[in-house]
Amino acid sequence: MTSESTPLAPPPASEARSSEIAIPRRTLLSYGLGSLAPTAASEFCGAYLLLFYTELMGLEPVWVGYAFLIRMFADALIDPLIGSLSDRTRSQAGRRRPYFLWGSFPGLLCLCLVLFPPAGSTMTKFLWLTLFSTAMACCLSLTAIPHLAMSFEMSPSTRQRVRIVGYRNFVESLSSLLALLSGPLLLGLAGVNFAGHLLSRADCYRMAALLIALLGTVTALLAFRGTRHADLTPDPQSDSFFDTFRDALRNLPFRRLVVIYLLIVVANRVALAQLFLMLEHFQGKPEQETVPLLLSFYLGSILGVPLSVLAGNTIGRRRTLQIGTLLWPLSFVGLVIARWQDPILLAISFGMGISLSLILAMLGAMVPDALDADRNLTGRRREGQYAGLINLLLQIALGIGYLIAGWTLQLIGFRGNSPPSESVILGLRLSTALFPV
Repeated sequence: MTSESTPLAPPPASEARSSEIAIPRRTLLSYGLGSLAPTAASEFCGAYLLLFYTELMGLEPVWVGYAFLIRMFADALIDPLIGSLSDRTRSQAGRRRPYFLWGSFPGLLCLCLVLFPPAGSTMTKFLWLTLFSTAMACCLSLTAIPHLAMSFEMSPSTRQRVRIVGYRNFVESLSSLLALLSGPLLLGLAGVNFAGHLLSRADCYRMAALLIALLGTVTALLAFRGTRHADLTPDPQSDSFFDTFRDALRNLPFRRLVVIYLLIVVANRVALAQLFLMLEHFQGKPEQETVPLLLSFYLGSILGVPLSVLAGNTIGRRRTLQIGTLLWPLSFVGLVIARWQDPILLAISFGMGISLSLILAMLGAMVPDALDADRNLTGRRREGQYAGLINLLLQIALGIGYLIAGWTLQLIGFRGNSPPSESVILGLRLSTALFPV
């Protein structure tokens, strides 16, 4: 059955009535907590795994790069399968909620194991990193994709959809902040005698991973218990992923939202890849001095959540999205236009966090509308497959972003083994602002 051959169908009466029912805050918070494990684990690995294996385990960066490439490729391939599996799952616990546990527990275990490589050759460490980081990414996707799909079906109400995404983004911002701060904070214990053992830097990173795993386990259990009334269990679907992909391409609202989202992901990845270089060589802020800026950014992201809920339900999601997409590139321009004192840099980082939070919240709140259009045209419920498709496209966009960042640094003449010239610094400034604009 194709989108051209099926007439539009009005929503069921029960769904229309449910659109007026506010989702309890407890359920929203429980749902949001389900994103902590995949978000914190992914952010921690993105920030510290390269450093851990190169500086502390003695693995050459090229081998770490190969391991990351394999991990990203495997994760991208499995995402559509996870979405389809989630759509077809039938259990007393629902079709989404079981994956909160099935994915989080083994994924967090693999996070811990990846930081305990055996002593041995380069190949031994490479295989250990590749095996457990890939297993971690795939298991966490087993949680993240059904979790995202659940947000598409928890309520048909526009107002409630804004709240759902707001709570999820709030937890994700806190999770990212926790992951990024866990390394520097626990590194302060290096050299401390603990039970007769002198803690090393590697021990500190392992303790950070164990802390994230413990917190992720607790929040996964809370999310599973607290969302038992929010997980719908409609009839399983028989569509293949390729059928869903074909229908998604025909779904104009979904296509528009995905294009906007992917462009922002690519631009953000390219800008962030150069941002710390620009801060160090233009603003005079080496990486160890950027922690206040990171805190300011995440504080803005967290504050942006209630602002996005308020604005989205007051002036509308589209206008709120327009405001975010105007302020976000301006924050990058503000960072590169002049050398600023710390208070101004903190204010710009704060504004960057708010504006990005507005964008992501509004895009997330609009996606269920596009899925409603798909359901009305095809008679299918394929939230999981759409979530898998979004995650697949996200992986591709991140890869493109990394590639463009590398090309850009090569083009402007940046070389890590020599201090950049004034022309290279100018290139960093222009390219950091260019892609968001």
